[in-house]
Amino acid sequence: RMDPLVVVHENDAPNLTYRYVVTDNSPEQTILAIFNTNSIDLDGAGPGVCLIWGWSYRGLDQDAFIGEPLADLQAEDCSDISENAITVVREEAEAGTVRIDIDATGNPNNTTSITPDGLEAVICVDGRMDPLVVEHNNAAVFLTYRYVVTDNSPDNTILAIFDTNAIDLDGAGIGTCRIWGWSYRGLDGDAFIGEPLQALQDEDCSDISNNAIEVIREEADGGTVSLANGDTEATICAGDGIPDPLELAHVNTAPNLTFRYVVTDDSPENIILAIPTGNIADLEGAGAGVCRIWGWSYRGLDADAFIGEPLQALQDEDCSDISEDFVQVTRLTGDDCGVLSVDDLSESLEFSIYPNPARDIVNIAQSGSTTARLNVVVYDLLGRAVYQNNYDAQTETRVDVTSLASGNYIIQITDMDSGAIAVKKLVKE
Repeated sequence: RMDPLVVVHENDAPNLTYRYVVTDNSPEQTILAIFNTNSIDLDGAGPGVCLIWGWSYRGLDQDAFIGEPLADLQAEDCSDISENAITVVREEAEAGTVRIDIDATGNPNNTTSITPDGLEAVICVDGRMDPLVVEHNNAAVFLTYRYVVTDNSPDNTILAIFDTNAIDLDGAGIGTCRIWGWSYRGLDGDAFIGEPLQALQDEDCSDISNNAIEVIREEADGGTVSLANGDTEATICAGDGIPDPLELAHVNTAPNLTFRYVVTDDSPENIILAIPTGNIADLEGAGAGVCRIWGWSYRGLDADAFIGEPLQALQDEDCSDISEDFVQVTRLTGDDCGVLSVDDLSESLEFSIYPNPARDIVNIAQSGSTTARLNVVVYDLLGRAVYQNNYDAQTETRVDVTSLASGNYIIQITDMDSGAIAVKKLVKE
């Protein structure tokens, strides 16, 4: 599009010829064009910088000087170049690339995480400002530059346009958005809110950045918790020196925030006893009692600082949420362990099992020269029978445990002739 500049001059030789000379901005100031009008359009010249000079003269052929240094005109008789020049910067809209300035952004509220390349961020929606400082790299430094926030749909619908590089998205709620750069001149940004991003790209003197910053906005959500098998109750035999790892699982809507499991007592206050670092909770050394295991979604808090506090203390923090439910764990000891105990071995029925841990087959070998007809039952740590079979008299019995999930089990063997019972702990890999 034409965008002519109307140039005026002041001089003391009104009866001599006056022209406008366009040069580049090199030290030689090479002459590019000479205009006999004061309305000068340079749109067709492409990006760059040029100078417009005034030229007072008589009796010279202007075309002969195109491509020559400006000093050649000054050196001619009856020829003079203006004392000053107009600098014209010719720029094409070019949005370049954008990224987060990691150092300038820092970690607001200790709840913001940014990838090393500065192209993705996760923020916690908690009512506190946590602005991202955005920077751009482009070649059109004199045109207007703004930052455009869109949703993450295929159309990249425009949600907001910022004229600052400190962009706070906490108030936008949960979701994912993109931040683009926009280089332009002469457009009303507000008119494009709600439009596809392509609408900006299609405008004259308007360009969208080659890339975008993705911002994931998540609200802490403790969700729901269970054991890996879906149960929400477990009974273990504590204090017998045998580990009782419980594998935990959770479902929530904040996968990019930190998630931990919180062990509390079963009092009304739910006093926090421990906060494991993984999804395995082993309560072997906790002694007899009942405890609860909760889920905790958060960002930017020191877990150790809450040990001994009521569970509500975590819920009251910003960017922190406790699960809707819990896993209840009953810890038995001694005779209370019942079928979970391995202390009730019968001297009248001695056997060994191998390999232990086992992957597929467990061999039961009876001691001595006699054999017995066996009833074999495998229990999980909740006391439920997960495998049962009878075997005819034989020196060695093979039990297929391939179908069992990895974990700890109790294997109970009964001599069907004498009624003698023996129990051992079995680990399935």
